[in-house]
Amino acid sequence: MSNSVLIMGKSGDGKTSAIRTLDPKTTFIINSLGKDLPWKGSAKQYPIQEMRAGGAKGNMIITTHTREVMVALEYVNNARPEIKEIVIDDNTFFTSLELLRRTKETSWDKFSDIANNFIDLTAKSRSLRKDLIVYILHHTTTEGDGVLEDFKVRAQSYGKLIDEKLGSIEAQFSIVLRASKNKTDDGIEYVFYTKDASSTCKSPVGMFEEDTIPNDLAYVSSKIREYYN
Repeated sequence: MSNSVLIMGKSGDGKTSAIRTLDPKTTFIINSLGKDLPWKGSAKQYPIQEMRAGGAKGNMIITTHTREVMVALEYVNNARPEIKEIVIDDNTFFTSLELLRRTKETSWDKFSDIANNFIDLTAKSRSLRKDLIVYILHHTTTEGDGVLEDFKVRAQSYGKLIDEKLGSIEAQFSIVLRASKNKTDDGIEYVFYTKDASSTCKSPVGMFEEDTIPNDLAYVSSKIREYYN
């Protein structure tokens, strides 16, 4: 059974840039918008994989459809034994683009379909080879008014029907890390929160010693593999 990790955060908080520390030879990226990766030399590190017989072999695909993500996961699981990390960047866009494609529909079916697609995706991400870690990047939203109730940062969702069907997005994961860009005396620091009172991030007891860790997916992978041996 593979490990599935939710990395949540606002745009600009360092979710995608955390991929930079992973080894491109053992990493496969599923890119939802075809956006450039935010570090120098990334285009050479992550050439495009053509998902067709005889197509060019790379370690990134670009798609806007959740079902194509499922195909890519199955492909890596069965045909790419050298891959040890898969990154889905950014899962939020798969949902928003699906909603845009179905704006003319008036029934609740589209919300039910989107919830089912997400459940299927998270289930698939946990059912792959045991040597794989799947990182699912996702945007956050903030609840509460800061007056009558405290602010709470959580994974962004789309409507009550989806929340009711899922319980919560975070409930589908054992590890939820929150990317954050914090001000320090020396400037800006990018970190992951492993647990904190103002968000829904969480991690298994003893996996991470600190409440904040480096913005570094290679480090996260090493701690996960160490924890589960």
